[in-house]
Amino acid sequence: MANKRVLLTGASGSMGNAALRELLDRRDRYDIVLLLRPSPKNKEAFARYAGEPGVRIVWGDLSKADDVRQAVDGVDYVLHPAAMIAPAADHHPQQARQSNYEGTVNLVEAIKKQPDGGAHVRFVNVCTVAAYGDRLPPNHMIRVGDPLYPSVGDYYAITKIAAERAVIEAGLKYWASMRQTYIAIPKAWTLMDPIMFHQPLDQHIELITDADAGYGLVQTLEVPDEFYGRVYNMSGGPSCRVVYEDYLKWSMAAFGQGDYRRVVDRNWFTLRNFHCGWYEDGDELNKHLGHWWQSLQDHQRQVESCIPTLMKLGSKLSPAFVSRLYMKRLADPLKWIAEGKQEIVKAFYGSLDEWKKIPAWGEPFARQHQANERPPLPTTPEQWAQSRGGELRERGDGKHKWRCGFGHEFEASPQTIAAGHWCPQCMAPPWNYAEIAKRDPAIARLYYSNHTPAESQRVDYLYLPNE
Repeated sequence: MANKRVLLTGASGSMGNAALRELLDRRDRYDIVLLLRPSPKNKEAFARYAGEPGVRIVWGDLSKADDVRQAVDGVDYVLHPAAMIAPAADHHPQQARQSNYEGTVNLVEAIKKQPDGGAHVRFVNVCTVAAYGDRLPPNHMIRVGDPLYPSVGDYYAITKIAAERAVIEAGLKYWASMRQTYIAIPKAWTLMDPIMFHQPLDQHIELITDADAGYGLVQTLEVPDEFYGRVYNMSGGPSCRVVYEDYLKWSMAAFGQGDYRRVVDRNWFTLRNFHCGWYEDGDELNKHLGHWWQSLQDHQRQVESCIPTLMKLGSKLSPAFVSRLYMKRLADPLKWIAEGKQEIVKAFYGSLDEWKKIPAWGEPFARQHQANERPPLPTTPEQWAQSRGGELRERGDGKHKWRCGFGHEFEASPQTIAAGHWCPQCMAPPWNYAEIAKRDPAIARLYYSNHTPAESQRVDYLYLPNE
């Protein structure tokens, strides 16, 4: 019996590379097709697979339909973790749209152009936890069906939401989408980037190791057909839960910096407008894939085992002020304040005055967020529409007709709405949650957790400089 053929995108990324390693272990059952950009880095990294039995590389670009069709022709499965992620996506939003949204649409269209209309192809899309936006405690528990609420300026989330919607609405026979959480890699120090200061210290994170993410993605090749036609949350499970300040404390100590408070100040970190949370329903995916193998402690041991010796000795070899200067250069919020970037400061803090109120380490700082009652998820199309402040206008065979609280009319499948998508005209950009919250109860429950009814901000375009 001939092997099934699997197209894997994004094999140069953390999840994709882990999935490739897993696929190579299953070459007795699966032939592998890789779609890779022909960059010098990729050419060098994947040269070893040239001529490998059961491996074919298509050098091309997801944003080019012809390249995608060449990769898709003849495959049985498409595993799609490829993406331009943050922070690069936020610095280059148009490129992010081409890669994340247009690339996904190209895959869908190439599948539909197969001889049987793509009826035999199983397509697994990888979305992101960023789709859920700002979910600070006490609203940090996330489930599929919660409204998609991308943070202000998060173009990565915007493009991935659009891509997932395109997948659900495409009419494919076999599709699934997995909203991936933060993928923790062994060489965690390589992720030192200004984005680390975009996160509030009380952000709740349920991470997953790259190995478990890659294993889980490949496990979708083994599931029954009942797996398809759904959106899932993907994480490492409850054993991978952590609060950002605790993770920062551990990582700075592991990287040889000792007490993190020596090298960073509390007001270098934002108060809101990031993403991440704890998945309430992550076990639904684990029931299918059995990918919950590694814990937070396993990740920490992996990191500690490969930290360079000189880095471990950091605080002994270098005075604290040197490390502090380096970290301060990474701290974007200080640049936003100094340069008077009012809209960015407002999005991440509320105001300059709120930033000024952040005390030094050791002083009490009890942040209070409003805990709005979370209703159970609706069960009928009419209830879904009502939960968003709109109405179901007309049922259809595949797509229904809906109206949002602003009177916008649109078509969408029940699966799309049940996955948290809603009116495409109201979806950012622009980010106008102050107005949307007045008409959308699901958004209001999240927005008023850390915004006041008197607060207002409409952002048509927010550029986070890459400096």
